[in-house]
Amino acid sequence: MTAMRIANANPMPVFRYLLLAAMLLPGVATASEPEQTTAERITDAADGFLESFAKEQAAKGREVEYDIGSVDNRLSLNRCPQALGVEFAGDPERSTRTTLLVSCQGDQPWRIFLSATVRIQVDGWVADRPIGRGERLSPDMLRSSPVVLNEQRRNGFRDPEHMIGMQATRTIRAGTPITPHMVEKPLAVERGDRVVISAGSDAFSITTRGKAERSGRVGEQIPVINENSGRRVRGRITEPGRVAIN
Repeated sequence: MTAMRIANANPMPVFRYLLLAAMLLPGVATASEPEQTTAERITDAADGFLESFAKEQAAKGREVEYDIGSVDNRLSLNRCPQALGVEFAGDPERSTRTTLLVSCQGDQPWRIFLSATVRIQVDGWVADRPIGRGERLSPDMLRSSPVVLNEQRRNGFRDPEHMIGMQATRTIRAGTPITPHMVEKPLAVERGDRVVISAGSDAFSITTRGKAERSGRVGEQIPVINENSGRRVRGRITEPGRVAIN
């Protein structure tokens, strides 16, 4: 009886087929994914933190743009076994340039500061044309425009009603966001003005004429001379040309 012979197959094609099958079958990994470096984890944690911050600000009607500083890949820090903590090291509403504190709270804790640029944009009001010092603001001088909240030291006005009638303390260029330190209440009484002096309560009061010895704005106290008695008294300006004495 003649023995049957089975020829040995070339092993290389079989290996290729097995490799191809392993690549096509779901759930079969051909190689382990490279582990994230500490620098990459820091960047991802910072990005996730700022993305959450942007969503919180969006709920307030604000729009946030941010950029994270680079982290040196050669950074040598202990592997953190849990999620990294991230927080602002300063107030992000005071400046567009801020710092993030990234930390690990493991058995071998560490902290690192990471620079970032955060721009918080809100609906504000700007000068529609140049406004001269001493001019009183009127609606036609203003226009609504997006402004960067943390690009200036003081927040701008959100409601134009708070600006109407205010007096510019300096020259304001067109397109400039108007902030409280640029305007003030106009003088309601000037030195030498004749004013109405009222004294008493809501139920009973008397009025007389007087002369202002100092200029002032509504709410301020100034000295006035009672024209009838010649006495010098102090009163609070309640409106232009009127002073009340308690």
